Amino acid sequence: MGPAGIIVILFIIVFGYVFIHTTNKINRLEIEARDRGAEIDSGLWDRTFRLSKIKEFLDAKGIENDIDCPEINSLGIGVSAAIQAMNSDNLDKQDLKVRAILKERPELLNEEVLKTELDKFNKARDDLFRYSLAYNKSVNSYNSYISGFPANVISIFNKKSDKQIFGYVFAELENRKTEDF
Repeated sequence: MGPAGIIVILFIIVFGYVFIHTTNKINRLEIEARDRGAEIDSGLWDRTFRLSKIKEFLDAKGIENDIDCPEINSLGIGVSAAIQAMNSDNLDKQDLKVRAILKERPELLNEEVLKTELDKFNKARDDLFRYSLAYNKSVNSYNSYISGFPANVISIFNKKSDKQIFGYVFAELENRKTEDF
């Protein structure tokens, strides 16, 4: 084998190493983003569950309300960031309805069951916010990595593309703590 053959073999070895290493990193970053997206899914589920408990409490007390609590099982796992953002927006709209009821009926805050559920509902929103930051950070890492060479070429070969960020803007809601209602 001549020098040309050795160069070809070295090129194949280097190319194989770069291809495997880059593919592995792309896959690790993608899995990280998917895991962070699953955290958002679980946060949405928890917040929806807590809203359903608040609605059940209000209904049991005979308090008329127009809170639209989505069916918990309708929340999918692995849905797109756009659908997750839409669900977050809907939950915040329902949150505002709960707050309006509590402003009209502040005596409800003397009920320990409701206070506990409100605290859990608010905590679920805070958790969802943290999950969204972690998700967006991992998606930005993934998208940045696959936009550079040689990852951009290998990502095309592996049919990988940019991922959406979780684009929901968490507005500051008044009276975040139950003792502030």
